Amino acid sequence: MASHPTSIRLSPAEKRKINAAARRRGMSPAAYIKKAALDGVASANDERLAKLERFAAELREAVEDERDARIGDAAWEKHLKEGTKLLTREEFLRGVDI
Repeated sequence: MASHPTSIRLSPAEKRKINAAARRRGMSPAAYIKKAALDGVASANDERLAKLERFAAELREAVEDERDARIGDAAWEKHLKEGTKLLTREEFLRGVDI
């Protein structure tokens, strides 16, 4: 892989800060700058992935809600068709072990 030199303009204070930070990490200033720049790209990709995961979870929940609504609607239609008796809250709770 070929490398291509790139130059940036830094104030003396910026250059000192970069050199000091690179030295603390045992890196050259060029390696430190490269790592910092590329980690920012990875971080952006991680953020996109996290957003996609949240969207997938919301979509999964919406599908589950729709499935529950359809099951409830079908049970209600069956009740109306067959005229089954509905339980009161008290009757239901007596039949459920809590």
